[in-house]
Amino acid sequence: MPFSDYDSIMAALPPMPIEGESAMEPDKEIAAMLKALHVSYLKENENDEGDPIFCRINYKIADTFGITAEKANRLHLDYHKEHPRRISEGFCDICGKVVPIVPVIYGVKPSDLPRMKAAEAQGRLIIGEIGKLTPGSGASLFGCRICKSHLPKYGGL
Repeated sequence: MPFSDYDSIMAALPPMPIEGESAMEPDKEIAAMLKALHVSYLKENENDEGDPIFCRINYKIADTFGITAEKANRLHLDYHKEHPRRISEGFCDICGKVVPIVPVIYGVKPSDLPRMKAAEAQGRLIIGEIGKLTPGSGASLFGCRICKSHLPKYGGL
């Protein structure tokens, strides 16, 4: 039976002290939990800690340690001074490195095509071929901004 996120996070934290021993310092407990939460929440793509995940980690820290949202945010930002936050990135097998990822858009209306083509030329998106959208086709939701290849491992239909 696979572990839940809670079980994974709790397993990564140091054990509770035995009576008579001193407890771990609160800052070290928070640092350990920040590390565990990042491992848990970013297990599918450690190169993409977008705002929803960032906020979820802040909420979990605030809730677990009974601190304000502002303090949790500050501690999380401090964590990222040593562990830089990566957003909208993934590994491209063709480029052989971590690259920016962009959404693949399918079914562009003719009236939107000029605007979408301009966005594609700027590297903000990739226009996918609607004809390739069939059940089970594994059409990608994201692609490599550099070589424009599709990256189905980061989401597909």
